[in-house]
Amino acid sequence: MIDIALLDPHPVVHKGFNSFFRKTEHIRVVATFSNPDQIPQFLENHKIDALILEMELEGHSAIQVIKNVKKIAPRIEIIIYTALPQSIYGISLLKAGAVGYLSKKVSRRVMIEAIEKVVATGYHITSNFAQEITNNIDLSKPRNGYETLSPREIEVLKLLIEGNRNIEISAKLKISQKTVNTYKTRLMRKLEVENTVDLFQQARNFELI
Repeated sequence: MIDIALLDPHPVVHKGFNSFFRKTEHIRVVATFSNPDQIPQFLENHKIDALILEMELEGHSAIQVIKNVKKIAPRIEIIIYTALPQSIYGISLLKAGAVGYLSKKVSRRVMIEAIEKVVATGYHITSNFAQEITNNIDLSKPRNGYETLSPREIEVLKLLIEGNRNIEISAKLKISQKTVNTYKTRLMRKLEVENTVDLFQQARNFELI
């Protein structure tokens, strides 16, 4: 029997998750949590094989939650289960100690197979597991995206993530604001993001911040 728990701030997700596994004889949902602060006390008295974790936790960092859980119970496998894009957020969470990153769009079959695999082998899996593209993730691979940036693009990126506005970047680099916008567009395209929030996250993935 595989015992799992869910951490998600939305009660409706808890109901759906319990329903998800109700007819699965070898996987049992033993607890659902809305707040990460509920987990330490639970783990003092209970043992689980895997924690399914939503990364959007109001007032809490998913990365810190992962580290805290692994510190208390190192053998628990943690799978991120979220609607946010794996390409942007997956690497940081896997580096923190998660072993999987699944979209909330995956089927029940894929979720079950993913849990079975990480509990049995500890291998990293992602939503691509559905197409059996990958079992082990090269956590250094995203740095390749950073290596495609020109020196000037890197300068602009660093200034952006430091909180500089276009007019300030323009003044510091002695280029026009139009040119700053051009570099910003290139950065978004090369790093496959659509807004500055995701750009900031990619900068974390590349260990720029």
